Amino acid sequence: MRLLGHPVHPMLVHFPIVFWSCALVADVVSVITRVPFAAEIAFGALALGCVTGLLAMVAGIVDFRDVPRECPEHDVSVSHLMAMCSAWLVFLVALALHGYPPKTPVTLAALFASAAGFLVMAYGAWLGGRLVYQYRVGTAENTSALVHENRSH
Repeated sequence: MRLLGHPVHPMLVHFPIVFWSCALVADVVSVITRVPFAAEIAFGALALGCVTGLLAMVAGIVDFRDVPRECPEHDVSVSHLMAMCSAWLVFLVALALHGYPPKTPVTLAALFASAAGFLVMAYGAWLGGRLVYQYRVGTAENTSALVHENRSH
């Protein structure tokens, strides 16, 4: 999926990563300081992360369809997709555990869910980095190679 020649998925992935990272920090601050505003920030960041994460996943799934099954990057793509979908689900659980209005301090269950989501997200992001920097997926260099490879079959 491209917009004006640029891949959309890489444009979107930074938003949920930032929101979910901020949510974890706000959760820790909420537990330590018991400041109500920290729990509200965590809730808002989780919600925004889930919305932007869904947008990034849709763009990623569109891109995933273009990765040939016989290429070594396909297996990494599957792992990346599963990790990021899992992270999204864990963060959705964390959002539900925060409740509305958010409890102050954040419950330990909500904090642990945010931390677990962050770890799964970090692993998925690392796999995404491998796809771009090792396999060149989504880059003009790789796109040209795939087009040339598909024409030769």
